[in-house]
Amino acid sequence: MSTYYVDATAGSDTNPGTSEGAAWRTLKHAAAREFRAGDRLLLARGGAWHEPMVLNGRGDPANPILLGAFGTGPRPAIHGGETHAVAAARPVGGWRISGLELTSTNASNPTRKIEGGTSGVFLSQEETGHGFVIDDCRIHDTSGPGIHFRGRGAPAPMITGAVIEGCEIWNASCGIQFACDGSFSTEFFPDFRIAHVDVHDIGGDGIVPFCSRDGVIEHCRAWRTGLGVDPKDHSPVAIWYAWSLRSVIQFCEAWDNHTGGRGADGGGFDLDGGCTDCVLQYNHSHDNDGAGFLICSWDPALWPCTGCVTRFNLSVNDGLQNDYGGITFWQATGCLTYNNTVIARKAPALKFLSDTRDHLIANNLFVADTAGDVPLVKSGFDVRANKFLHNLYHRTGGAARFEVPGLADGSFRLFAQHISGVREVNADPLLVDLAKPDVRLKAGSPARGLGLRIPAMGGVDFGRRPLPDRGPVDLGCMAMREDE
Repeated sequence: MSTYYVDATAGSDTNPGTSEGAAWRTLKHAAAREFRAGDRLLLARGGAWHEPMVLNGRGDPANPILLGAFGTGPRPAIHGGETHAVAAARPVGGWRISGLELTSTNASNPTRKIEGGTSGVFLSQEETGHGFVIDDCRIHDTSGPGIHFRGRGAPAPMITGAVIEGCEIWNASCGIQFACDGSFSTEFFPDFRIAHVDVHDIGGDGIVPFCSRDGVIEHCRAWRTGLGVDPKDHSPVAIWYAWSLRSVIQFCEAWDNHTGGRGADGGGFDLDGGCTDCVLQYNHSHDNDGAGFLICSWDPALWPCTGCVTRFNLSVNDGLQNDYGGITFWQATGCLTYNNTVIARKAPALKFLSDTRDHLIANNLFVADTAGDVPLVKSGFDVRANKFLHNLYHRTGGAARFEVPGLADGSFRLFAQHISGVREVNADPLLVDLAKPDVRLKAGSPARGLGLRIPAMGGVDFGRRPLPDRGPVDLGCMAMREDE
């Protein structure tokens, strides 16, 4: 295990590179060496390199190769220009990229369109690489995704156990993207973790680990995504999965996200085509153009979304531009949606965009906080192939209204009969403060203890309060009450 130093101002490529005072000067010279497990390549703080860093060599998860910083001052900056700032000449694994500033250029993509461009970190793999870590980096002004992992060839694990943590990404076409060529298998990117990442001011999507399984996105924030004008058939969402198996999005926040100029999507969170047994939980979506939580598939025959769970989430004032609901279904089947709280102000609390079926919709609070004539549930399709159990509906500015086919009027009474709902309730849930919002339940709330206990429903609520071990549960995303 060896440590090597690079200094953009005081270094020289004729130096041995083995001490701060005898550092190399260029990244090209450093990249000519094949690094081994446990080696460290450290860049001088305050330095800037207008050339790419090409990774060469393999570490392992327990003993990675570190590309990091030394000294004092601003983080080292790699400006890739018309190339990726950090990339690999061949398949690699076991690298940690830490404490750097990375850019490429927006010159070839000034509107930050979704397709194409160069990245802060680009890793294309045709064989398995284990343990790739990117942490504490600032990545911005790239024409492509800030971080882009790509799997090539037949379905197989290409990047396993990846960790992206503590980074900020902005002014890019996409924040973080995992993608593959051809097969769209869920095998390419297993066992990843994306945590404590901020993504903002993005042309397209925020965080999208496609072609993955058994991963987690947690404690991340995404805002002002979907700002570009995309000429292709693509509509952005802040944080979402497609072609994913058993993956989770939790404890994240998404707000002020947009449609990329096409009018569709533009929401906070999405479980989309090819998602199986994935989970959205403990997330906060608010003030987005599109849906707070979208459960859907663009091709249900080829890539169904099924067996997914949406629970203990909060949506406030979503659907600002396209009338998507706080929770929206489109062409997904057999999913569980329970113990969510939706506060709708302009668009419906719950919306169906297709003739979807076999969903369990239970224990939710659907509130229209408006004097406007906003329906709580809206659909152009028959919704009776889904189960509605123990949900509460309320409109603060007048009678609750429902807009679905088959109703003689939009009243709650006819809606509850129409869906054959079980213990469906039309009442004020007595939330502590709708304006903040503080969605705890006041004393005397009809939502207390009205919930159906669902097997394996999760250990905590939106506020991370443990759920009771047995018996009934409260409706909505919060088990914590005002008087507790």
